[in-house]
Amino acid sequence: MVESAPSKDEHATGAHPEPRTQNMVKLINIWLRHAQVAFETRNIEGLVELIDDQGYWRDILTLDLDFNALKKYEIKPYFECLSLELPRFQNLTLDRPESVRLIKIYPGVEVIQGLISFETESYKGSGLVQLRIPKGSDLVTNGKEDLKAMLFFTQIWEVKGHEERIKSLRPLGTTHTYEKGSRNWLEMRTDEIESYGISAQPTVLIIGAGHNGLMLAARLRVLGVSCLLLDKCERVGDCWRKRYRSLCLHDPISASHFPYLPYPDSWPTYIPKDKVASWFEHYAEAMELSIWLQSTIKPGATYDASTGSWSVEVNRPTGSRKLRPRYLVMATGLSGEAQWPTKLPIESFTGTLIHSSQFKNAAGWEGKQAVVIGACNSAHDLAAELWANNAASVTIVQRSSTYVMSSQHGIEVLLKGTYVDGPSTADADLEFTSLPLNVVENIHSRSTVEIAKRDRPLLDSLTNVGFKLDPYPGGLLMKFFRRGGGYYIDVGCSKLIADRQIKLKQGVEVTELTPNGVRFTDGEEIEADLVVCATGYSPLRDSIRTVVGSQVADTLGPIWGTDTQGEIPGVWRLCGHPAFWNMCGNFALSRCYSRHVATQILLQELGIYDKNFPGRLNKIKID
Repeated sequence: MVESAPSKDEHATGAHPEPRTQNMVKLINIWLRHAQVAFETRNIEGLVELIDDQGYWRDILTLDLDFNALKKYEIKPYFECLSLELPRFQNLTLDRPESVRLIKIYPGVEVIQGLISFETESYKGSGLVQLRIPKGSDLVTNGKEDLKAMLFFTQIWEVKGHEERIKSLRPLGTTHTYEKGSRNWLEMRTDEIESYGISAQPTVLIIGAGHNGLMLAARLRVLGVSCLLLDKCERVGDCWRKRYRSLCLHDPISASHFPYLPYPDSWPTYIPKDKVASWFEHYAEAMELSIWLQSTIKPGATYDASTGSWSVEVNRPTGSRKLRPRYLVMATGLSGEAQWPTKLPIESFTGTLIHSSQFKNAAGWEGKQAVVIGACNSAHDLAAELWANNAASVTIVQRSSTYVMSSQHGIEVLLKGTYVDGPSTADADLEFTSLPLNVVENIHSRSTVEIAKRDRPLLDSLTNVGFKLDPYPGGLLMKFFRRGGGYYIDVGCSKLIADRQIKLKQGVEVTELTPNGVRFTDGEEIEADLVVCATGYSPLRDSIRTVVGSQVADTLGPIWGTDTQGEIPGVWRLCGHPAFWNMCGNFALSRCYSRHVATQILLQELGIYDKNFPGRLNKIKID
């Protein structure tokens, strides 16, 4: 993201002469006035004329309760195909003059960026605009002919009359009166949690109390929408607490805050997993989230379109409970169940075979021989932990190729100016959310080259020992958005491989586990006391099928990847079945898009959008 969001220091107030800053604000205001006229008159051609030939209009929810990334030439045909009119935006204005700054997107391409706000009869919106600067411009103009938007981003921010109950709208917390039989806060909280399925029903049922579930539940809570979280763990945070000993967040703390409650300023840049787990527990308590732990859904949840509700049976330690939520959200992560190598004979193996999800720590494997099948993040972390705990030998089995970047250089290049040394988290989120993935890919193809240049000694050292690098042009982020994996953010294991401290077996598959080890397709056998399969997870659809059955799961469209507009399908938006959402992604994505999922649910609850609308599986493709 660095090229699309320069650092604070570079564009701080006073970094440019004041007249130039004033002119940039003036240009933004001129463009917004012309755009306002187009919206007031429903003049789609007039709005299109304000977009650069290479520009985009990215919109979240204001057009058709969906996510759209429309190129200039796609805007009018898209509206015509869906019989849409321009929304009646009012008061389309620059949000804060101090938000205006000059940004270098690509070499030779600069834009003036300003954060914007607008409203309609039903909601308030936010967004941004990036105006392309003509070559040789002195940033002075008296007309609109040269003012073209490279990016116009709009989103619903809050529904009027249903704003978040925070700050000046926070609850009072007490009545300042006494009544016989009155209950205190703790008693009311306990009653609320235990009433579901007996005297009350949650409006929203969220499956999974990891960061995705917690963030969405917090968003719904402050909107006044009742919500219940289910999790199979004994404690909130066990999804991190019970993972392998050396695990830390790979994203920096500045990109990983929770909504409404940021981490303490004294916390480390990369948060250890046990601190993450404790934070989950603290957050759930502080945000007053209703959670049933050690609870699972009995397979076969069903949806009744006539009543607009789901029928769900929940197994709890105290017995089963039937729930009828109006909305169901899967928040168990991007993946399904642990995935093992297929058709792998293991019967004769006398050692220990586990999946990476079962690996807790390297204790007990001192002096033993370990083989880790897989070569992405988890595989590297586990192999390094085994090596550090004095395993006799550790071998990583790399069957194909892996995209590698160092944390030191990669995070700086990708995030500096947004989540590292950038604006506030709220402004960084807005900038991050505004970018269509096609633009992200163009930016990061250049960032990937820069990262590889800085990492050249590291990458060459890996190549020298036979490690196969994936020169994926879109880099880490596009690898994540397209595949959800296939990469390693190096935090030290690459050097161990390059120094041959950790052995490498490359370009082969495992044929069988022998009594004493692992045999490969090239005929070689490596002795092993422990075999760890860091071979990923099944698709999320498999977990969905377990909960709602094949009839519902098979009606859903693609989940993850990119659609014809470059948007990510099947998550954070309706995905093919009414009243059903998938909530997944890293901490930053969850923080950004949990707001949009909560907004969609609120809009349907208020009757502004049809509750039985399943979403569009296939986006209209404009040739």
